[in-house]
Amino acid sequence: MILLDTSVLSRAFRRSRPGSEERRARSTLERLLAGDAALGLPGTVLQEVLSGIRSQKQFAQLERLLLSSFTIVHPTTADNVAAAALRNACLAKGVNVSGPDCLIAALAIAGDHHLVAADDDFRAIARHSTLKCLTFEELD
Repeated sequence: MILLDTSVLSRAFRRSRPGSEERRARSTLERLLAGDAALGLPGTVLQEVLSGIRSQKQFAQLERLLLSSFTIVHPTTADNVAAAALRNACLAKGVNVSGPDCLIAALAIAGDHHLVAADDDFRAIARHSTLKCLTFEELD
């Protein structure tokens, strides 16, 4: 399965005036959705993408799209523990990454999934773990 990070979905769906980077993100996402690959979202990504949307209509439309297009991946207790250990390992190497990003990475690692992200924190996590992180360029 391919998991998607908030940074990817925000670029693809939440920009009111998309630039070239946002158009590329949307195009890549549309191609992924049209393909055969199983796509997933960590539950925290679902929450982050839907947070801050002021229009109830836009919220409902995006919620329907996300829930119908992606498998939602929820953490277990073991995933939460692995995320904490991953953050501690990164901190020991002088890399400060967020707890939520470590949970997303832990879910990808535990499920042997690839993670598509446009966030540099995940590349840093991948340097210190077995995370398989992909960029848009690698998907083209």
